[in-house]
Amino acid sequence: MDERRRASALVDEAYRLLGEAIVDGRLQPGDRLRDVELATLMGISRTPVREALQKLERIGLVEVAANRYTRVAALTERSRTDMREYATHTIAGAMRVGLRRCETDELEAAVTLASAMRDADSSRAYVDAVLAFYTHMVAVSRNIVFGKALDQTSLVLRRNLEGWQSVGDETRATLFRHLIDQISRRDANGATWTFLALHGFA
Repeated sequence: MDERRRASALVDEAYRLLGEAIVDGRLQPGDRLRDVELATLMGISRTPVREALQKLERIGLVEVAANRYTRVAALTERSRTDMREYATHTIAGAMRVGLRRCETDELEAAVTLASAMRDADSSRAYVDAVLAFYTHMVAVSRNIVFGKALDQTSLVLRRNLEGWQSVGDETRATLFRHLIDQISRRDANGATWTFLALHGFA
């Protein structure tokens, strides 16, 4: 049992290290990922590296052509668009559940996190703020499935949401004012609609 736990931990660590390197740009689209070289760099065997690469392939950060290459996947406009759509609706869903279950202090934290989204002065800051808000909503939802989905998608969310922002027209300030007020009143239906509207889906 201990050996299985150790093997699983090595896979998780290789997955985290490689995923972070892709997200922060140390590994660029098209870079070859050779399990022998990566295993040597990490000081582990090839098996956990291969399993980590398979996990990264499943979430779209790595692409594999059998007997030809394993490389960092390109970030396409389609992958950006699909992720923005997924993120908007998934975060709205977590908020809808979470607002109905959170304690008073958790609600206050949600208001603070929503305010940080409003005040973000760049896309990178906005994405970080939205993902912090999403993580909080998942936690206060007490929903195991939301939690597992976040664990499995956090890396690809961070990478593929690059460049994301809320609507930029004159309605932005009004929508954020509504969102923060709705969150503070636990108006889950209203907050869900407003969040979707902020991202062009309502």
